[in-house]
Amino acid sequence: MPPRPRLPAWRLPARHLHASAWTKQPRTAAPPLSTSIAASLARAAGEEQAGRTELHGWIRSIRRQKNISFAVLSDGSQVGGVQVVLPKGLDDNLTVGCSASLQGQWVESRGKGQDKEFKVETVDFVGESDAETYPMPNTKQGIPLPVMRKNAHLRARKEGPAAVLRVRSEMNWAMANYLRREGFVRVEMPVITSSDCEGAGEVFRVVEAAPEAPAPASTAPASSPPPAESNASATDSSSTPPPPASPSRYLTVSTQLHLEAITSSLPRAYTLAPCFRAEKSDTARHLQEFTMLEAEVAFLDADAPTALDQVMTVAEETVRAIAAHVRAMPDTEAHFAKHSPGLVGRFDALLALERYPRISYTDVVALLQAHHARDPAAFAFAPTWGAGLQTEHERWLAEVHVQGPVFVTDYPTALKPFYMLPNSPSSSSASPSGAATAVGPTTACFDLLVPQLGELAGGSLREHRVTELERAMAAHGLDPRAYEWYLDLRRYGTTRHGGFGLGWERLVGLLTGEGNVRECTAFPRAAEGSRF
Repeated sequence: MPPRPRLPAWRLPARHLHASAWTKQPRTAAPPLSTSIAASLARAAGEEQAGRTELHGWIRSIRRQKNISFAVLSDGSQVGGVQVVLPKGLDDNLTVGCSASLQGQWVESRGKGQDKEFKVETVDFVGESDAETYPMPNTKQGIPLPVMRKNAHLRARKEGPAAVLRVRSEMNWAMANYLRREGFVRVEMPVITSSDCEGAGEVFRVVEAAPEAPAPASTAPASSPPPAESNASATDSSSTPPPPASPSRYLTVSTQLHLEAITSSLPRAYTLAPCFRAEKSDTARHLQEFTMLEAEVAFLDADAPTALDQVMTVAEETVRAIAAHVRAMPDTEAHFAKHSPGLVGRFDALLALERYPRISYTDVVALLQAHHARDPAAFAFAPTWGAGLQTEHERWLAEVHVQGPVFVTDYPTALKPFYMLPNSPSSSSASPSGAATAVGPTTACFDLLVPQLGELAGGSLREHRVTELERAMAAHGLDPRAYEWYLDLRRYGTTRHGGFGLGWERLVGLLTGEGNVRECTAFPRAAEGSRF
């Protein structure tokens, strides 16, 4: 019997390794990370006699007097910074924008606006900053938003952008916590896809860089060039038929189709993923790269209106859970008082006891037409059944008529993508309230509209019948061969399912008072371009 081959040392179980190759190391704790300014201040507030401590942050402003200097230090952990007091000499190297590690004690503040201030005893470290060229100075006029966006790498040094990023982080936690409690599984979705989910053609195509184009910066070692082919191999290859063309690849505009594949085995799934749309809309509500919360639910009710209500309820409760968490954040009251007092009413509407109203598109058009008849100057675009709702229509409905969030349901089929489930002819003929009559076929779908913004989320029931889905693809001019895998979901164990997508930056703006989605993400990509 031949001897068993010896495994190399790296393949051996740990128990077989020689002591010199592997030894147990004692578990020792690394030095703790530095404490944030907010945590240090909170601890000092509960202590009668605070001991010596250390603060780290960036200098936002400095005011020098004859024997003493006052500076504002911030590490982004709270609204506003803290006042630090430095004896003459310790402030020599401090400038606006520099980083600093300061040792000292919390003491009772003699000035107004804060209970505690930090009395500096030693300056441990200073990261230099030229105050003359620093792009984020403190000015009474403020820094124009285009300048802030151009310097997005430094923008979070300012109080407002830092607060937005903290809120955005907390929103992620609140959303994930709620959906986890409801049995949803988070799945990471592909960014590169071969399909245009919305069918609008507003996609970025992914292509390989041209050989002469400079390669992006990389830390990977350079690879050696492939060996040159001989003339013989080149001749042989010329007689071989070319391989079939690979499908075009795009940056995803929505992960919905892939998420439907997941809910074919996990009935409740969601993702928070980047999406890309190559639209030229240069408005406060549009980005070319944005984040989308998308959720999908299987095994919905057999009755389409009830099933649609089930999906709307998931969307509503998700928004409520996020808004309630942000409302309870310690910084929220200070943010309301200092920046956006009107936010209180916005949160009250989002968290009202009554559920968000549901109004059919047909009824909405009737309401808009009646208002437009009373006041012809109310809208720049006359409301017409069969046309999409303009932002001015959406805002009037949410801000004036409902004065809060509202779901608009059952849009005309011609306005919607191929994958949405059409309503039956009986349900298309009249709205649920019976107040208005639809002019044409409608689809089981919805948009969630909110004041000051318009559309926040959109969703629908999905067409689960393979024959009807193929018919819808043909009507939209789509090649079913490009969607074979999507059709397979209907061939093998389909369910009645639906879902929604919610623009994350829009929700961030809604909950922070920011009026432009470019201020709701760290590095905005919009039609105006970006240097990052």
